[in-house]
Amino acid sequence: MPLPRFDRLPAATRDEILAVARTHFARDGRDGASYNQIIADVGISKTSAYHYFDGKQDLFDAVANDCVARARAALGPWHPTDDVPSFWEQLRGSSAHLIAYMAEHVEDRAILDMAQREQGPSDWTWAMLDDAIERGLVAERERAVMGVATQGVLDALDAEALRNPDQSESLAAAIPDLLRRLWTASDVRN
Repeated sequence: MPLPRFDRLPAATRDEILAVARTHFARDGRDGASYNQIIADVGISKTSAYHYFDGKQDLFDAVANDCVARARAALGPWHPTDDVPSFWEQLRGSSAHLIAYMAEHVEDRAILDMAQREQGPSDWTWAMLDDAIERGLVAERERAVMGVATQGVLDALDAEALRNPDQSESLAAAIPDLLRRLWTASDVRN
């Protein structure tokens, strides 16, 4: 996490630092990017940089968090639906927004592919799952385990789409079927 002084910088300055760092990390990788070169390209002193970040990993984490926030904004919030067809329609639409965003923001895609994945379901996944429960697609008693399993499916598809952007649309098209199978399998009792 950036140090508190970073958050007190003007928004335009924070955005510039993150944009320059994003370009370096996307081009050179997390390990290959030079902290000193990023600082030089931003136009700040090394002393100033250490007032904002503990080092290169801290800067990378700030860039990755910014990329996650930007991708989540492109995905948009999950809105409760009125019926099952609307649920699947919203899921397809959200996926399409995210795919379009990633196609236009290659650097973000590269950073997200390098970044550590979140642990556990995101707020978006919980909102989507709660709507699925409301629509009768998932049993409420299975919410906790289905949240983790659903996030696992979404993370696996995201990782594959980040590595193979030319397959993003077909992977997104597979989401409803994969989730139906996951959620239906949870109802099967031996």
